[in-house]
Amino acid sequence: MPGTLKLYTCSLDEGGPKLHPCRKAHEALDEAGHSYTAEVFDKNRPMGLFTKGKRPQLEEMTGQEKLPVLELPDGEFVTGSGDIVDWAKSNAPASG
Repeated sequence: MPGTLKLYTCSLDEGGPKLHPCRKAHEALDEAGHSYTAEVFDKNRPMGLFTKGKRPQLEEMTGQEKLPVLELPDGEFVTGSGDIVDWAKSNAPASG
């Protein structure tokens, strides 16, 4: 898939606990061989606690306020670690 994937995460990013959604999204993209950029979207709420109404820019972009979010090159979004994991596996780049 041409273009750049962009993964939006909380401040724990890929260094959080093994079960943290942002880390799981990073691991799935890495394991599937995707090239992507990462951006820490919210530095003040690393576990997503008390975020209701606190991420208006993310809600405007995606329709929801939870991280992680994967932005595809066509401007579409994949939200939530489970959906990002599924997308990463089913859209793995061809090995060359």
